[in-house]
Amino acid sequence: MNVNSVSAYDDYAYEIEPKKSGEGFFSPFTFLCFALILILFGFLVLLSSSMDEAILSGRPFWSRMGDHVVASLIGILLGVGYRFTPEKITSMLHVVTLPLSWTLMALSICFPQLSFLAVPGAVLNVFSTIFLMCWAVPFVKARERRGFPLLAIIPIAVFSLVFTAYASGLGWFLILMVLILSISTVFNARKGYRFFFVLAGLVILLLLLMYSPSLFSDFSYSIFPVNDPSLYSSDLLYSRMAITDGGILGTGIGKGLYKLGILSDPSGEYIFATLFEETGILGLSLLLFSLLVIMIVGIRTQNRALRRGEYRDAALSIGLTVALVIPFFGNILHTMGLNPFGGLYLPFFSYSPISQTIYVFSSVILYCLIYKGGRYSDEEE
Repeated sequence: MNVNSVSAYDDYAYEIEPKKSGEGFFSPFTFLCFALILILFGFLVLLSSSMDEAILSGRPFWSRMGDHVVASLIGILLGVGYRFTPEKITSMLHVVTLPLSWTLMALSICFPQLSFLAVPGAVLNVFSTIFLMCWAVPFVKARERRGFPLLAIIPIAVFSLVFTAYASGLGWFLILMVLILSISTVFNARKGYRFFFVLAGLVILLLLLMYSPSLFSDFSYSIFPVNDPSLYSSDLLYSRMAITDGGILGTGIGKGLYKLGILSDPSGEYIFATLFEETGILGLSLLLFSLLVIMIVGIRTQNRALRRGEYRDAALSIGLTVALVIPFFGNILHTMGLNPFGGLYLPFFSYSPISQTIYVFSSVILYCLIYKGGRYSDEEE
């Protein structure tokens, strides 16, 4: 590599001496560090938020955190297995995971006692949609079987949007919309097609709200005045109070009050209220900075793959980045009462062992893509 060439990860940092491949702030090691920060921070907040629930259910106080530790280890093992599995097999992963995700969501609708499967089903559906679109990218870019991949994706994408929103909440509708639009940039789809998809998404959203207004009720009742106070979402009101009490440094880990029977789901959808109450702006800053680094590294990895003509890796990189980062902002804004799209859990934090496995698995895949993207010098690219 030329001594004046750009280092493997810092596109704009010119060095007199060449760096070893893999150095630089936005390196695989940096991504790994911040992913571990999120996971370990999630363990700590989950332990605090679920302690009361675990004891009341007759389980050890650490049981829910223990479930997440086991789920994380399974996700790592699956990621290692994915790394050494031929791409011919992994590219068809959606054939198995997509029907499985729909099955989980269908069970959550049909059997109220299995409602906890709604979020894992949605997470798995997002993961499956990424692989479905990545499967079609090479065909579309090479103009081979151009009609078939698009014909297969469009009805499946529409069905996933509608079914996931109805079964798991409008938050997942938002995630899928952003995901599909992001990956479509790798397709280099025409702006007209993307505009049409956005318009179709808005129509679907309106039809969903007309058919099931309850999908929007939690947010609308907490924002707009109503005559009956019982119609307000108490969870949103209490979560705002918890966030207000958090201040700059928070009350301290384990010292939050709203998780003690006030919030209905303190270790699930509203775990951010506990996070902010106990760690304050300091904890939020750590969370947001970690997400920012992961987002930058993911986008840079996509750009590197595009420069090398590896369109599937590019689509996979941006898809996994969106799937990991956007749910954080969706959940945080909803907990604050600023986002009408509910149903999202906080990745790595909210209690859901199946979702934890999928998110850790996705993080391992993204790490492998980042590592692969840094193996090339600029001259090789």
